[in-house]
Amino acid sequence: METKARFELREVIRKIFIVLSLALLILSIAGLYMALNELISIWIGYKYAPIYRALLNLAVLVLAIYTLTQLIKHED
Repeated sequence: METKARFELREVIRKIFIVLSLALLILSIAGLYMALNELISIWIGYKYAPIYRALLNLAVLVLAIYTLTQLIKHED
């Protein structure tokens, strides 16, 4: 019985660390996204900035779709 409780505690701690890591990952991705938008505003002329922002948004969208499809494949 003690080994089962220890195993469950280990699994709970592991899941907590996974959730914390995912939260930090989401925060860092959001910060990187905002920083890249600021760099586009600074380095790219005002005429072309919307084009580069659209490309950045498209890249984020493609990456998100790819990641979700990989996660769904591993669930099955």
